[in-house]
Amino acid sequence: MNFRKIFPALFFSAAFFMVACHHGANVTGVEVQYVEMNKNASQFDSATDYILHPYKDSLDKIMNVKIGFADVAMPKESGKTETLLGNFVADLCLEIVNHPTKPTTNALKADICLFNNGGMRSSLPKGDITRKNVFELMPFDNELNLVTISGKQMWNLLRFVSMSGGEPLSGMKIGVKPDKTPGQTIIQGQVFDSTKTYTVLTSDYLANGGDRMDFLKNPIKLTTTGIKIRDAILQYCEEQTAQGKTLTATLDERFYYETK
Repeated sequence: MNFRKIFPALFFSAAFFMVACHHGANVTGVEVQYVEMNKNASQFDSATDYILHPYKDSLDKIMNVKIGFADVAMPKESGKTETLLGNFVADLCLEIVNHPTKPTTNALKADICLFNNGGMRSSLPKGDITRKNVFELMPFDNELNLVTISGKQMWNLLRFVSMSGGEPLSGMKIGVKPDKTPGQTIIQGQVFDSTKTYTVLTSDYLANGGDRMDFLKNPIKLTTTGIKIRDAILQYCEEQTAQGKTLTATLDERFYYETK
C-alpha cells in the first residue's frame, strides 16, 4: 500500500517525543522524512515499526475491503480518444448526481459530465475491487460541481475536447471533423444548440479553469454538490454490489472522427 504522506504529523510528534524524554537533552533540530507504508519491513527500525505497525494494520483493514467485482480491466491509458476507465467514472458520476439514491440538496440535473485524463491516477483491475483501488484511482479530495454555461461556452468546450483528442465524458456523443473542429454533436439525445444553456458536471478543479478549461470559468451558475468524486465511485460500486451486479464499462464511440 502506498500512502506516502499520510502521517507526517505523527512522525514529527514521535521523533520530538523520543528526543525530549531524555533528561538534560536539548533539541537542536528536527528532521522530517516521509516513509512509504508498504510491506518492505527493512525500511523501518524497531522503534519506527513499533509506532507505525498498528496504524498500518488499521489502514489495511479499511482499504482491503472488497466493494465490487469488475468483469473487465479498466486501465489508465493515454493517447486514446476513449477509454474504459474514463467512460466508467464519467458515467457513474452522472448517474449518482442525476439519479441520487441518497438525500441531496442538488436541484440541478447535468446534461453532460466532463473530466480530464490526468485526474485519474491509477487503473482498476479485472476481478475484485477494493477501497484501496478507488483511493489509488482518485487520491485527491476533488468534489463534483455543476456548472451551467452558455451555448457559446459549450461550443468552446466541444472545440477543446475535439482539439485535445478526447477527454472522459458522458451524456454526449461528439464527432470530430478532419480539421479537428467539432462535428455532429448529440447531447442527451438532442443535437447541440448554441442558443441553449447547458449544465456540465465536473470536478471543482476543472470548474475553476484547471487544465486549460477556461470555458468553465465565470459560468451562469455554479452549484456545489458536496460529493467527492472518490466517494461517488465508492458509493456506486457498493450500490451495484448490493444489487448483485458486476462493475463494467464499454467503448461506444461517444467520441469519434468523422470521415466526410
